[in-house]
Amino acid sequence: MPTQELPLYEVRMDPQMDEDMGQLAKRLSANRAEVFRRAMRLYVAVKNRQLDDRSSLFLEDAQGSRTEITGV
Repeated sequence: MPTQELPLYEVRMDPQMDEDMGQLAKRLSANRAEVFRRAMRLYVAVKNRQLDDRSSLFLEDAQGSRTEITGV
């Protein structure tokens, strides 16, 4: 079975975002491309759910405090 070539995207980021992605990649023992792939998977899932169900997104900390995430 032939290997399917994956689409290639070129993305430009400001220096601060590059630094933030680099730091997160180190924490995850990953590279920036993997961080970006994970971020896009999460964004697509959340955005589709919001558009389909008019759902809201919340983060909940260890103490149970919830914060709504807007602007996604």
